[in-house]
Amino acid sequence: MSDTEPTQLPTQNSNVQGQIEALQRQIFLLLLALVVISATFVFYLFSESHFMSKDLADIRPQAIQVIRAYGTNRQAINTFHGELSNYALAHPSFQPVLRKYGWTPPTSTPSTGALPQ
Repeated sequence: MSDTEPTQLPTQNSNVQGQIEALQRQIFLLLLALVVISATFVFYLFSESHFMSKDLADIRPQAIQVIRAYGTNRQAINTFHGELSNYALAHPSFQPVLRKYGWTPPTSTPSTGALPQ
């Protein structure tokens, strides 16, 4: 019986060795696929960043104009808001219109007519 054991060990050992080599190839291919996918994703993020920075540079002057226009017209906007609040106090049927656009209808005299922050 001791003669049969050494003959079976090399066949089992070569089978295990083959499985190990197959697993090593599979791990190598998976790591290679991971590197390719990661590189593709990084390239995509880089290109999106590049295009977004160009879009931002194009839009920035227009945005600055809008912000400056709001700053110069802020007093007129606050006055208009106060007048709408006074009108809603005098005409309760107008209060649903204010609610529709997200303004809370005043229940008493508005303080300064300033916009809610």
